[in-house]
Amino acid sequence: MTTMKSVQQRFEESPFWQTLGLEYIHAEDGIAEIAFDYKKELNNVVGTMHGGVFMSALDTVMGIATHTLGFKDVITIQLETRFLKPVTHGRVKGLARIISQTRSTTIVEGRLYDEEDELVGFATGTFKGSN
Repeated sequence: MTTMKSVQQRFEESPFWQTLGLEYIHAEDGIAEIAFDYKKELNNVVGTMHGGVFMSALDTVMGIATHTLGFKDVITIQLETRFLKPVTHGRVKGLARIISQTRSTTIVEGRLYDEEDELVGFATGTFKGSN
């Protein structure tokens, strides 16, 4: 049986998760929250956090939100991201919530906030869950 503790453990043991420095904050009932600290090593060539990091953090928190519905495995089918503001310092928070679901797919909204609690990016995505 899939529990949120086992989901948290799977993510925290992932080398990719560890490389980004992600932290599992909370997840239940179609919502999830993660956080991480800005690191220069994750910058793009203009000196701000790389867009791929934005997308990876959003994809991850949105996948965790989908896991809260009891799925053992979750894959991303589609992800559309908007970049609103560059990140150059501080702590970043990622929030996600399920906005629609069928038996095996979910539509999820994810948001990234900087340490001033300003929205810096958001995404919507479609995820497929299986057991």
